[in-house]
Amino acid sequence: MMPPEDHHFRREDRALLWQRTARHIEEHPDDLSIALENLDRWQALGRVHPGPIHDWRRRIHAAQDSPKGLRALVRFMAAPNHDSEPIKSCSPFVGLPRTVR
Repeated sequence: MMPPEDHHFRREDRALLWQRTARHIEEHPDDLSIALENLDRWQALGRVHPGPIHDWRRRIHAAQDSPKGLRALVRFMAAPNHDSEPIKSCSPFVGLPRTVR
C-alpha cells in the first residue's frame, strides 16, 4: 500500500524559489508593479500586518528609483537569510509571469 501523498514533499525549496524570483525581477524590473498592486490590495483589505507591507513597499520603491536600489532588492531576495523570513513569508510576488518557474 502506498503512503498518502504529502504536498510538502513536492514543494520547491524556498531558497531556490527566492533566487529564481530575484533573477526574474532583475531581468524584468517592470514586474515590480505586480508586487505593488498586491501590496495595495492587501493593505486595502486589511489582510496582512502592515509591517511587512511597508517594508516591501520601501524596498520596491528604492528598486524602482535606482539601479543600486534594484541590486539591493535582488540581493535581499536571493539571500538565504533566516532573519528575512518574517518579511519573505509575506511575499508580494504572487502573480508573476510563469517565467519565474
